[in-house]
Amino acid sequence: MGKDVLITLSIVAVLLSSAYMPSEGKAAEGDSRMSVQTGTSQFFCGYCHILTYPKVMKKAHTSWKAGKHKNVGCVECHYPPERMSYSIPQHKKIPRDERYAGKKSEWDFMRNELEVLSRLVTIQNMDEPVLRTKPRIDDLSCTSSRCHPSTGIGKEGEYWTKKIDYAQYERADKTKGIVQFTHDKHFDKKKWVEGHELHCTTCHQRESEKKHFEVTKEKCFLCHFKNTEFNAERAKCALCHEIPTKPLQTQKKEAKPDEKPVTHKSMEEAKVGCQSCHLQLLQGKGEISSEKCLSCHDNEETIMKEVVNKKLMHQEHVAKQAAACFNCHQPIKHKEKDFLDSARESCTACHPDHHIYQEILLIGEERKGIQETPGLMTSVKTNCFGCHLEERTVKGEKVAHGSGKACAACHTEKHEGMAKQWMDQIAEELKTAKEIEKEAQEAIKNAEEKKPMEKLVEAKTMLEKGRESMHLVEFGGGVHNQKYSIMLLDDAMNNFEDAIDLLNE
Repeated sequence: MGKDVLITLSIVAVLLSSAYMPSEGKAAEGDSRMSVQTGTSQFFCGYCHILTYPKVMKKAHTSWKAGKHKNVGCVECHYPPERMSYSIPQHKKIPRDERYAGKKSEWDFMRNELEVLSRLVTIQNMDEPVLRTKPRIDDLSCTSSRCHPSTGIGKEGEYWTKKIDYAQYERADKTKGIVQFTHDKHFDKKKWVEGHELHCTTCHQRESEKKHFEVTKEKCFLCHFKNTEFNAERAKCALCHEIPTKPLQTQKKEAKPDEKPVTHKSMEEAKVGCQSCHLQLLQGKGEISSEKCLSCHDNEETIMKEVVNKKLMHQEHVAKQAAACFNCHQPIKHKEKDFLDSARESCTACHPDHHIYQEILLIGEERKGIQETPGLMTSVKTNCFGCHLEERTVKGEKVAHGSGKACAACHTEKHEGMAKQWMDQIAEELKTAKEIEKEAQEAIKNAEEKKPMEKLVEAKTMLEKGRESMHLVEFGGGVHNQKYSIMLLDDAMNNFEDAIDLLNE
C-alpha cells in the first residue's frame, strides 16, 4: 500500500509541476542537456509553488519563456551550483527530478510528500501579501563555467570584457550614437558607491512582466548621476558618449582661413562646461523618502534614524540583495527638456549660498567676542514669508519685499515704523565702520616699508576679521537682527581701530 501511495503522490507532484510549464519540454526537444534542466524545473518548482504562488509563477514563467534564458531551467539560476547548499533549508528535502526521487526510500519520499502537502494547507490559508515573490539569485549561478564565467577568456567568458552595445541615441546632427557597456569595469570595487557590493541582480532584475532579466536605463542614470557634479567622475559624459569632432551647427558656413572652427573638443580645451549647453538633459536627484522605508519596515526609531546612513543602507539593501534601487530612490531622468528653463530653475548653480548672510544674522550664533543673540522672531520659527509680504518690481522682476506693515499686522500699529528706525540706525553705524575701515587700510599701506613684517601680518588679520563682521551686516541686511548687527559692527570697528593702534606704536 505504501508503494501505491508513493506512486500516486509522485504523479500528482509531476502533474502539478507541469500545469503552468507545458512548453518547457517542447522548447528543449533534441537537446538532452536542456531537457534535463527544464525537466528539473518542472518537477522541483512545481512540487510546491504551483499551489502556493499560482499567479506569481504564471507571470514569472511567461516572462522567462520570452527571454534569452528560456532553455535554462529555474533551478539552474535560482540555486547556486551543485557544490553549494540550498539557500532555503526546507528545499533540501525536495527531490530535484524524478531520477533523484527514485533513489530515496519509499518511506522517506512518502514522509517528505506529506510534509510538503501539510505546508501547502498552511500557506493556502495565508493572506496573499505575506507570500514571498522575489527569490534571490546567487552570483555563482550566473558565473558558472558553462554560463557566464568572469575569466574574460574564451567564448563563454568574453562577455566579461566585451564591449556590449547597450543603447542608441540620436546626436544633434541626426546621426546615431551607441552607448557601450563592459561588465568588468562595473565590478571594479574602487568605483563602487560607499556600502555597495554589486551582484548580477543589482542590475539584472525583473522590473516588469515583459522581461525576466531587465536592465533598465533608469538604473544606469541613478548610479551615474546621483550625488555627482555634471560631467564629473562617474557622471562624465565621455564614459558613454563619443565626443563629437565636427564643427557645431551654429557654424553653417565654412570657416574662413583665419577662423578656428568651434567644436566640442575646442570647447573642452577652453574649459567650457558641458552644462552650458546640456543641463536640460538631466532631471531629478534620485531623492529618498523615508516614507518608502515603511513599505518594508515598522516605523521604529532605531530603524528610521539610520535612513541617512548611506553606507549602512547600501550594505543592508544592495550588498545583501534585499531591495531594488527604486524601492528606495526616485528615478533620475536623462532626456531632453527645455534648455532655458533647466538653467533658469537651477538657482543654486549660480547662487550656491543664496541669502546665507541673512540666515547667519537671523540665527545669531556665538562668534569670537560676540555672544549668541538669535533674532527676535526665531523663537516662534517665523521664516522669510512672515515679513516679506509686499510685492515690488526690481529690475523688471517681481520680488517679495519686507515691510513694516508686516510688523503691524501681528503686533500694533506703532510697530510699523520700528523696522525703519532699525534700518536708519544700522545704516549710520555701517557708514562709521566703513570710514574707520578706510583709515585702517591707509595705515597698513603707509606702514608697509616701515614696520616689521610680524606687525603688518597681525594688522592685516585684524582688518580682515573686521571686514568679515561688517560684511555680514552689509550683505545680510542688518534689520534681520538689529541687536546682533550692532554687536557685529562694534566688533568690526574695534578690529579696525586695533589695527591702527598697533601700527602707531
